Amino acid sequence: MTEVGFGRRDRPSMRNTGPTLRFRRINNREEKDYFACSTCRDRKDCPFFLWVDEDVTEDKSKFWDLERERILPKINHFELIEKLEKIRQKKSRKRAYCHTCSVLLNSAELSTHSAHTLTLKVSDFQLTHPTELLKPLESSKKEAQYLFSKQSTTTIVTALCDLGAKHVVCLGTPRIHECILTDYDGRLTSLLLDIDHRYHNFYNKDQFCWYNSFNNYFFGGESSAAVLSQFLQKGGGEGVVLVTDPPFGGRVEPLAYTLNKITQLHRKLNPEVICDLPVLWMFPYFMEPQILANCPGYNMLDYKVDYDNHSLFASGPKARKHGSPVRIFTNLQPKLFKLSTEEGYRYCDVCERWVSEENKHCDKCNECTSKDGRTYVHCDMCSRCVKPSWQHCARCARCCLPSHVCGEFMPSSKCFICGMEGHKKKECPLHEQTFQ
Repeated sequence: MTEVGFGRRDRPSMRNTGPTLRFRRINNREEKDYFACSTCRDRKDCPFFLWVDEDVTEDKSKFWDLERERILPKINHFELIEKLEKIRQKKSRKRAYCHTCSVLLNSAELSTHSAHTLTLKVSDFQLTHPTELLKPLESSKKEAQYLFSKQSTTTIVTALCDLGAKHVVCLGTPRIHECILTDYDGRLTSLLLDIDHRYHNFYNKDQFCWYNSFNNYFFGGESSAAVLSQFLQKGGGEGVVLVTDPPFGGRVEPLAYTLNKITQLHRKLNPEVICDLPVLWMFPYFMEPQILANCPGYNMLDYKVDYDNHSLFASGPKARKHGSPVRIFTNLQPKLFKLSTEEGYRYCDVCERWVSEENKHCDKCNECTSKDGRTYVHCDMCSRCVKPSWQHCARCARCCLPSHVCGEFMPSSKCFICGMEGHKKKECPLHEQTFQ
């Protein structure tokens, strides 16, 4: 078992993704703290590991410096934007993008990239919608990158407008950023914070900051952090909303910590604003206990967020039987989010919120109880609604699957892969099959 904390950070930042996090390993009642990468959960991606009471030797320090130089790309943002402007002046047939080098090219540069993976004839649309050009990063233990479907993108941005948003911090949500810049110019402004450095090729310093959400780290230093501070003060701090879609395999604790730090910064910069910074956090419904434990004031909406490049998190014949398991968690009142009846949602007058059609109101529980996309049924003996596949067992004195073994039933058994509760391994975001 591993815990994560945010206590003393008395170790230097020796990782290419910024400051490390302090973890606690628990084995057979023995506890030991160590520092490890905040982002990568595979030592193959980042070899950094240091026991808290371990000395930093000269050899280790040199090794980590070499690793940082090897992994961290050398980026001149100003030069990349200058090149973008020149590329825009050229016709599509004279444009290209090198996926190997992560750079835009003109036709004269193609010969030096002939052995690389290229996309030729880059269109104007691709230049303004880089998620349609870039290959998604799909490392299940690093920066797993799944992109909102067009319908979900439209629904979320429409909801932002209905909420009165004027300025949107897109934390790991490039599709929302694209939509705002191209379709809502003049009505909304947007700032993208993302760990994917490739966006340097497409957005200037006021539109994109290279950022690690697991440790609130700006790769561009103080000047980059100042961009966020200035953005949070737009409109006197009124109408600023944060939308985030972090990797589902990431720990909730550091993400909640980062959101809290940004919220505190917004409050400090805008002392006259009464309400906290509104947040929309996309995450699987079965992570609700972890999110509420770290963000007690949040609510889970019933909207199912679809993705283009993930079969389990989408709609359609090949999708998960009960629809995408991804929901929106927010610190705003659920009744403020209006959903479309055409997409299969209805308004519950009793709960005062929009829910999916299959989420029926239970008069005994006095709420719409479904979580996973099925219609739950009420068990009088348990005094609560349960999944329709469960039955009440008199011997166990609770509802369980009919196939359970009496006396061995664990109602909140943990996932075999990630160790979290509330879902089985086949539904886990870290399951290898979901990344094929």
